[in-house]
Amino acid sequence: MVRQLHDYWQSKRRGRDIPDRTDIDPAEIKPLLPNILIADASDPPFRVRYRLIGSRIAAASGMDLTGRYLDELIAADEEGHWLEFYEEAWRRRIPVYGEVTVPTLHGDEFRYEFGIFPLSRGGDGIGQFIAIEDYGGREPRLKQIEDRIAPWRESGEGER
Repeated sequence: MVRQLHDYWQSKRRGRDIPDRTDIDPAEIKPLLPNILIADASDPPFRVRYRLIGSRIAAASGMDLTGRYLDELIAADEEGHWLEFYEEAWRRRIPVYGEVTVPTLHGDEFRYEFGIFPLSRGGDGIGQFIAIEDYGGREPRLKQIEDRIAPWRESGEGER
């Protein structure tokens, strides 16, 4: 899936270093949509806010993260370094790929691949990202997310 999104992103560049958000047509990547995230970038300070979360990602995290900031969900010292991955894509204007291993609610470890692709929004600056998480056909329940959102859910903020 990461390769498919990479090839799609590349096809939308059309001679530019990165495509614009308006170049992305969800109908053209329909099979990938359950594993897609769309996130906004803000600066300063650099932050990532999830605009859209695919259904498989919501199932893995146990909730819809839409509208939430990444730094509110994952501690800065968390394995995976998600904010750094997004910031590298933003700063260098390149896709960032990787593989992470995280604990699950069942106490084992789960490994999956990801890709983060920067997008402009009507100009030269990077305003959004399209990202994908490929769970290899499995449907995990990721403990690292569950542990971080439990206090948020208990406060009643999770009722959206």
